[in-house]
Amino acid sequence: MQDINRRYKNGKKKYCDKLITKSKNKPKTTWKIIKKGTGTNNCHNGIKSLKFNKTISNNPQEIANTFNDYFSTVKDTVTGYIKEGNSSSRDNMNPSNYLINNFNSTFSRINWKYATT
Repeated sequence: MQDINRRYKNGKKKYCDKLITKSKNKPKTTWKIIKKGTGTNNCHNGIKSLKFNKTISNNPQEIANTFNDYFSTVKDTVTGYIKEGNSSSRDNMNPSNYLINNFNSTFSRINWKYATT
């Protein structure tokens, strides 16, 4: 039984290697093989309906406008939150002072290994 499994794996490897070797776009072919082997498929289903303000809409234009309204107000909400002083003092600290206050001890020496390109 192990011999059959080994032959199957070797045959599959040779087949995949042959596909990649003959391919004009090797990365794309490699990813196709990986996705097929793992059963991972990209599924790009669009949003069919969206519930907002207790109503469900199937109209793509309404859905797009709803997302646009939401994401265009996020900046204002966050900016208002910061201006009200709701952020902690650490968020307003100078980055150098933050590092000095939080890392009092020195780090151990880093030893780099030689590498080739």
